[in-house]
Amino acid sequence: MRIVLVNWAKIWDGAVNGGGVNGYCQALAIELLKLGHEVVSLVSGTSFVPLQVLGEHTGPAEPGPCTIRRHPDWLGVKVFEVINSPVVAPSAQQFAGPDAERSAPELETLIENFLRDLRPDLVHFHNIEGFSAGCVHAAKRAGARTIYSLHNYHTICPQTYLMRGHRSPCFDHQNGHACVGCMEAPDPLAVRRASAGQYAATMLQTQAAPHLKAIEPCRAPTWVKLGEEFVNLLEKEPPAKSFQRPLAVPLPGAEVADINRPWSMDDDHRGITDYFTGKTGIPAIPGPDHPEWIPLANDVPPEPAHAAPPNAYGQRRLAMVEMLNACDRVLAVSDFVRRRFTAAGVRKNRISTMHIGTMMNTIVKRHADLLWDPPVFDPARPRPISLVFIGFNSFYKGLHMFADALELLTPEYLQHLHIFLYATGHNFDWRFRRFEHRLAGLTTHPGYGAWDVPWIMGGKDLAIVPSVWWDNAPQTVFEALACGVPVLGANLGGIPDFVKDGHNGLLFRGNDRFDLARVLAGVIRNPRQLETLRQNVRPPKDIADHAGDLSRLYQECVSSPPG
Repeated sequence: MRIVLVNWAKIWDGAVNGGGVNGYCQALAIELLKLGHEVVSLVSGTSFVPLQVLGEHTGPAEPGPCTIRRHPDWLGVKVFEVINSPVVAPSAQQFAGPDAERSAPELETLIENFLRDLRPDLVHFHNIEGFSAGCVHAAKRAGARTIYSLHNYHTICPQTYLMRGHRSPCFDHQNGHACVGCMEAPDPLAVRRASAGQYAATMLQTQAAPHLKAIEPCRAPTWVKLGEEFVNLLEKEPPAKSFQRPLAVPLPGAEVADINRPWSMDDDHRGITDYFTGKTGIPAIPGPDHPEWIPLANDVPPEPAHAAPPNAYGQRRLAMVEMLNACDRVLAVSDFVRRRFTAAGVRKNRISTMHIGTMMNTIVKRHADLLWDPPVFDPARPRPISLVFIGFNSFYKGLHMFADALELLTPEYLQHLHIFLYATGHNFDWRFRRFEHRLAGLTTHPGYGAWDVPWIMGGKDLAIVPSVWWDNAPQTVFEALACGVPVLGANLGGIPDFVKDGHNGLLFRGNDRFDLARVLAGVIRNPRQLETLRQNVRPPKDIADHAGDLSRLYQECVSSPPG
């Protein structure tokens, strides 16, 4: 069977670019190849090439026409990429242009013609960033069956996370009117132009595109004074009569016109001024009265009706829901995701929950020597509890909330915890350094790869996943369970699908610092419960088993009448 996997990130990057979804697509493609399928990867939204290389002072680099190019095969996977897509990926780059995500006729015609030539049996969309809703309809017109896996909320939320301003949960999009100003976003055309210009500059610099005319750098005149005249040393011969004098070098500051004139301090950013005035430096830490501390339930309340007609964002959501209902199958990665999209209008007979698999089981088997159980808890010889966080340090992943909860505990409790933080992203450990002296230990490391997870998890008592949003199906849960480590997780999104409270882990109320502190205090008072939880941990679904499930679903879709 010929299968097309659609995503925005290039398959060879894995989770390094595109996060867990791309890492999953990478592993899935390999397993589908093993099952005998022909696998094609189609990506879009990140590569832009100018129509021509523009010289200096001639304006921005305009992207050329939309086209599809083939890359060399990756480990047996055929790879094709849309160049100069009218839709930019990832989603934050396109947020200010919702209309293109709803309909992009040039792109859709290109996709339809490409798929007619390719003649796949089935097109499996894992993301539509870099594409449009109309691309799914184009695939159906080309004669392919279509499946859409809901790994995130991008189809009903243009900034993907259902979090207004990246900080508060969104319960009502108000026919799209709540999306206006939800986040700062660039002009997508400006992003495309900048990317095209950067591509041209890179190709010229590396001489990787000999058909493009190189731009000679502008050489500034070098003037020296010879006798009574200034001479340009870059000229072959000094000018006989006319010559240019060099520009005067400006003095610092301004003229002393009025020594008593006041100066505004509003835009003064010199030296350490911003730190001195408190504009930058250690940010303010929200307290219990801040809206960010409001607990979050794992419910799906219905959105109220609104009299205002849908705006561009509202029309975008309607088109996306219509597109999902047009697919042969829609797969939700967790029960919460299924319930959330059903509430948004996806038909119940079209959507079902299918838990994805992970390649971490295979990595663990290959590096089993790096894993070991922590020592038993002996009341006569107490030891610290090792608590580990792995993942990307974004607001959504809740590392800040974890720090808040720890600060609610007294030193008598904190002294029993050794915190391990393996996080990628911006500076993350300063909050924990504030109370490091109260902990039994603090170990931090900026970043890691999937192959590092076994030794990170070796000897750890508990892994924490403190997401503050409806995390669809976090890979970090799979990684911990694959290593035999119980999980302390927020009761949000897909986490409770895999972590059963009191069995293979512990759950606390979403975004509730006090409830997390309560659970931590209970673990500290009775650490032996961690040994019982560890005995109940089982590996998550393996990617090979998941690929087998998908393969059977593919066959079912292809064999059944379209509908």
